[in-house]
Amino acid sequence: MSPQRKKVRPIAQAKSPWILAESKVKPGVVALFRLIAPLYFHSLLGFRSLTLRHPERLIDAYTDFFEGRTRLLIAFRHPYGDEAQLMAYLIGKTLWKEARRRGLRFPRRPHAHFVHGYEVPLWGGAFERWLLPRVGAIPVYHTKFNAASVTRIRSLMKDGEHPIALAPEGQVSYTSEDLPRLESGAVRICAWCVEDLAREGRPEKVVLLPISVHHRWDATSGKRLDELIGLIERKCGVNPAEAASRFDRLSSAADAILAVAERYYARFYAASLPRPGNPSRAERLDGLREAALSTAEQAFNLTLNEGLDTALKSDAIRRVYRIRQAGWDRIFRQDLPDMDGLPELEKALADRAAGEAWYTSRHMELVDLAWYLDFDRLKQDDPLELYVETAQNYYDLVSRLEGGNLSDRVGLRRKHAILVAGKPLSVTDRLSEPGPKGKAAIRSLNEELKRAFTDCIEEIREDRKNG
Repeated sequence: MSPQRKKVRPIAQAKSPWILAESKVKPGVVALFRLIAPLYFHSLLGFRSLTLRHPERLIDAYTDFFEGRTRLLIAFRHPYGDEAQLMAYLIGKTLWKEARRRGLRFPRRPHAHFVHGYEVPLWGGAFERWLLPRVGAIPVYHTKFNAASVTRIRSLMKDGEHPIALAPEGQVSYTSEDLPRLESGAVRICAWCVEDLAREGRPEKVVLLPISVHHRWDATSGKRLDELIGLIERKCGVNPAEAASRFDRLSSAADAILAVAERYYARFYAASLPRPGNPSRAERLDGLREAALSTAEQAFNLTLNEGLDTALKSDAIRRVYRIRQAGWDRIFRQDLPDMDGLPELEKALADRAAGEAWYTSRHMELVDLAWYLDFDRLKQDDPLELYVETAQNYYDLVSRLEGGNLSDRVGLRRKHAILVAGKPLSVTDRLSEPGPKGKAAIRSLNEELKRAFTDCIEEIREDRKNG
């Protein structure tokens, strides 16, 4: 078995800043994407089917939006990496068909403005840089305020022809049946829209619709799963016992990955790993994450001040975002718009800084995945899909240690997508009720969104339990 994509290549040259085209829906591009969507869905993404639970919730949400009763934001989980493409297929193809099957005709084909991290077109490549703005996608920064993006999102949320869609986790979270963290962006955008509509005296309500994303594999995937576990073992030098179970093999692989990574950081970066005593896997993984973050921060001269950065110290993902920004800023040089006009020495030093930044960012890429991992999450009697999810994450962890990133993520094909539309949340009603206001209201709404996602996850678990 081999990964679906080629290994990411190191970057060794500085680049001029990449300016995306203006985000504006091009109907011809969207129509072409819809035309090729089935081929893309089955052949490239490897899905065999898509099931939408509670389709009436998404249909009603779009009906109310089209008829001017609401402004809509779709908040979807992001556990695997291909959710944006999956949601585009759901909205552009499945939703249209499901509505017509029920005798409903939308006034136009459903679409959405997807919000994505600014870095996606940087590591994604030329095609992504061309496509994203032409389907109305909007880039955002995690570490700095970008007035143009915020203004664009706020305008589209209030007056756009299509709803907004985003992953409130902020990035891939690598676990489908746990909810590690939610950022406040989704509810904040909705709250802005409530304010903007009220200022104009408009009657529309603002609705937030959660959608949980899950993959399933049938029993025939067991062989491919075993091959993937074998690939992890070979990479780590693990020789499993002849009668070892999948659970035992993955457990041994986890220990081997930890040990190799600890030796690497202890030898080359003077990290005190493993910690003294008899640390648990969780403690060892936490120590590894801190070693990787500290190594990258030191290389980029990103200091953590005791007073100012107390909150930052305790939020590893915010530290990941900051390191990522520093790395891309050294590769795509905002201060050097004309790379070809530089003297040879300055160009050579810019290239050197870019290459060093790429390698330093490998520490960040490790934590980008490792923060979400729990080596003790998998239980022996867990279903096949959680074994697959675990094996994919362990392979990904090995790949990150080898210098890879999300582009190198391996996935077992012939999978089935199950999307659960949660109960819609009326942000307008909730903000008008007595209770917390301002930042406290945002936190309260975010907690409600978490509960909505948790309800979707519990529904999946109950469905599996009941056969």
